[in-house]
Amino acid sequence: MNASSIKRLLQVATLAISGLLALTPGAQAQPTKIRVSTIPIIDTAPLQVGIAKGFFAAEGLEVDTTPTAGGAMGLPALAAGQVQITFSNIISVVLGAKQGLGFEIIAAGSNTGDKTPDLAALIAKKGSTIKTGKDLEGKRVAVNTRNNIIWLYARAWVQATGGNPDAVTYLEVPFPQMVDAVKGDRVDAAFVVEPFLSAGVASDAVSIVAWPYNAVQKRIPVSQYAATKTFITQNPGVIDRWVRAYNKAVDWTNQNQGSEEWTKIISAYTRLAPEQIRSLSLPAYEKTVDPASIDMVVEQMRKHKMIEGPFDSKALLYRTAVK
Repeated sequence: MNASSIKRLLQVATLAISGLLALTPGAQAQPTKIRVSTIPIIDTAPLQVGIAKGFFAAEGLEVDTTPTAGGAMGLPALAAGQVQITFSNIISVVLGAKQGLGFEIIAAGSNTGDKTPDLAALIAKKGSTIKTGKDLEGKRVAVNTRNNIIWLYARAWVQATGGNPDAVTYLEVPFPQMVDAVKGDRVDAAFVVEPFLSAGVASDAVSIVAWPYNAVQKRIPVSQYAATKTFITQNPGVIDRWVRAYNKAVDWTNQNQGSEEWTKIISAYTRLAPEQIRSLSLPAYEKTVDPASIDMVVEQMRKHKMIEGPFDSKALLYRTAVK
């Protein structure tokens, strides 16, 4: 056999081996790993559902979550490329975009509804005389982070109910520790979200003072998932797959709230007992964002001197999040 014949045989053998490898399950492409900054609160239920139900895996994605105390804290990691997607509140995303950090919303997170109860309330110690924003002047209110949506709407509620928001001290306290901070008199009130709200009320040590979100604005686009323009431009297919899986999880969540399987998933990441989860006030889980609702939030930001100059809410929304 001459050299050219041997070469042809080697080529055929190589092609055959390549074909066999392509058919071998272990040789298939590895899933794309996506790091997501998140918060262990009820708002992120669809994300956890998508992971638990395999919706992301079905799209060839492996989602690795990094918990934080608040959405504002996840955005620096997003800007630095340490995570590819961040669950954050609309205030922090707007501020980051305004500062030129290149954030874009790729998927909706949670909205408040038209009536109470909703996903967050102002609580105080049982028997407290605090009823209005005026009563909070000179007092301490727990917020998870400053300059975010909890902080802004706490201020807005104080102002709407006769108080001076600048006369209130806002202390940063992680959501899981807020009820204990109120019970231990470290703060006079706390603006706390589910699932910690229901757990605190069930303890009979705190009571609800008000529903600041609902009192100030209906259907607030509280939270979303954001990525950087750079990552989106370089990985449009990955974004499409991630959002497709997430939206499937939103549909499943909305259709199965209260079921045994849903309760098990929520319990796993919030570490709450199933009986506590069944009493939660749930947000509206959405798949798209209305830019007009963002405009209303931006107006609140202007009132409290968080933003100046024009802001284009439509430009903040990537095509996967547009209504």
